[in-house]
Amino acid sequence: MKGKFRKVALPVIALLLLLSTALSACSSNEPAANNNSGTTQEKESTGTDTKAAQTPDPVTLKFMFFGDKPTDMDKVLAKFEEETKDTLNTKIEFDFVPGPEFRQKALLKMSTGESFDLTFDAPWATLYNHLSLGYYQPLDKYFNNDEYPGLKKAFPAEMMESNKINGHIYTIPFQTAYADPFIIGIRKDVREQLGLPPVKTMEDFNNYLEAIRTKLPDYVPMVIGGRGIFRLGIPEEKGRNDIRLAAIKPESFTGGIPFSVAISPDGKKVLGAATIGDPDSAFANLPAPFNAHDSIYGHFGMRAEYRKYTNKDPLSKQAVDALDPIKQGAIETTISNLSQERLKLKKLKPDADYEPFFYTSDDIRDMKPGAIRTTFIANNSAVVPASSKNVERTMKFLDWMFSSKENHDLFELGIEGEHWIADGDNGYKTTDNSPNYKFPGYEMTWNPTLSRINTSYEPEVIKYIEYAQDTSSYYQVPLSGFVFDTKPVATEIAKINPKLQQAYDILMTGLEPNWKQFAEKSNKEWRDLGLEKVREEVLRQVQAYLDAGGK
Repeated sequence: MKGKFRKVALPVIALLLLLSTALSACSSNEPAANNNSGTTQEKESTGTDTKAAQTPDPVTLKFMFFGDKPTDMDKVLAKFEEETKDTLNTKIEFDFVPGPEFRQKALLKMSTGESFDLTFDAPWATLYNHLSLGYYQPLDKYFNNDEYPGLKKAFPAEMMESNKINGHIYTIPFQTAYADPFIIGIRKDVREQLGLPPVKTMEDFNNYLEAIRTKLPDYVPMVIGGRGIFRLGIPEEKGRNDIRLAAIKPESFTGGIPFSVAISPDGKKVLGAATIGDPDSAFANLPAPFNAHDSIYGHFGMRAEYRKYTNKDPLSKQAVDALDPIKQGAIETTISNLSQERLKLKKLKPDADYEPFFYTSDDIRDMKPGAIRTTFIANNSAVVPASSKNVERTMKFLDWMFSSKENHDLFELGIEGEHWIADGDNGYKTTDNSPNYKFPGYEMTWNPTLSRINTSYEPEVIKYIEYAQDTSSYYQVPLSGFVFDTKPVATEIAKINPKLQQAYDILMTGLEPNWKQFAEKSNKEWRDLGLEKVREEVLRQVQAYLDAGGK
């Protein structure tokens, strides 16, 4: 395999060899419970007093993430506490918050100074906004530091350098690759029941959905949640250096407002910035074919067209969860999550199955080089709130977790033999109990050297996972290193973003058939709240970035 896992992470084998050589003489790279430092004579002379001195005072760490709490989370925590009671002496309280409520709850905690110790944030979420408001602890001293050998080993200096913000480390980056290719899970058994060929193209997909709608009226052809069919119809800037697109809100690099920004071909001048609902005149200076609103944001129209195939109330998690899994024609997921979806389905209907449809790109489907969009910055990460009173103990826990595969496996996969079974050094297989422990690794555990590959996957899926771990599979978007400082327009962004999010949710799920008029009306509301001031600040800061040699 070529260049495994991007420019910031060494190939896995090379990384392990390098680090094992560098750290082989340092016994602290083992879990604290197995620390063998010190001579026999020293141990005999100190006895139990040494053990007592090494055991820190008890502490309870509070972690807040979004999503659903794994069913067996408490069982895993009990095992962790038993294994580390004489070393870390740490308890962890996980607060899992439903996605729509997570941002609001996190913001409330941080703005009021409530103490908690670890939470999720990301460049596509609120990372840069919250960082500019001083909500996160700098973490520079904990990385590339021999006192934290687990972190040093799992997060090499090159990786952390690429994830610095304004020259400092504020995040713990979680990734096994720069992307987890988005797919639609097609019900293979339903497709065969309808006598249709495998779904390989959008035309195949449309025919499949229409057949379900007309022939299986008690089925939902395509089940969606609040983000709709996430990357449906989204344009990309592959092969270009004159525009950075933000066709959806998570692609925003300008304070959560999805401005697409054009720069001159020589990379010296910013030409314009346009967003959802802007008049076509705002796109006039953008390079063709992106010089009209619908060339970037027209995918919202596709979503409205697909509304006849999707479930009734996609913005209600309760309503989505209440849908009968057996009567769903297709779901949106990612290639690495497909096996869990298959496992859940087969428990309900043993002869049912999902098969992947790579709806975002034929090039990704065909595993071509340079097909996947990236900034070469981790898409997901954790941060330590500035209000935390347990920064050192939080980082010691993370150091422990990343110090060995055994420790890491416990939190990422659960209890070995119950929730998973080892398959070689770097693989695992699922069990009947695997659905009881589905930990969101992208919020705390994903790592290119420690995360195992699910060998229960079909060989085709494993090939795609390996493809996503190969740096040559990616292309880098322009302005990747640009970080927008929200402070000059913090008031305007705080006013706009809630309104924008409401409109965005409706547009992403196709709930408004007259989507264009709705987008234009929403845009006017945002202008009344300060959109033009934000646009001016975006243009000013991008120009300053280019003047400083940024690309």
